[in-house]
Amino acid sequence: MNGIAQSCYHSAKVRCSLAMLVICLTLGLSGCTKTPEWTLFYYPELSVLPDAPLQPDTINGYYDTLEQCQSKAHGLQRLTRSGMNGFDSDANRNGAGVYQCGQQCELNDQSVLICKQLTQ
Repeated sequence: MNGIAQSCYHSAKVRCSLAMLVICLTLGLSGCTKTPEWTLFYYPELSVLPDAPLQPDTINGYYDTLEQCQSKAHGLQRLTRSGMNGFDSDANRNGAGVYQCGQQCELNDQSVLICKQLTQ
């Protein structure tokens, strides 16, 4: 190969390597930015779910599965009953708090939380 051909070959090889690096980084980092599937909304002072729109300050975690969300909610209810989690146990004499798990929750254009599905 002459000098020009070697230079073109080397340049093409570098571009191919850079393209592969970008593809690998894109695929690798996409797993790090996965949106949580379920959001836990917990109301320690209530015994029935509120009629008001969902509020960001009632979010108590993000989970990959509904079962994980429900398990955390049941743990918070146990803590609420015991008074050990910082919630005022006297504020909820009729129960142990209520919760709902929201699937794929997002803020809409009016900054209102909207979920595809809400369940207990």
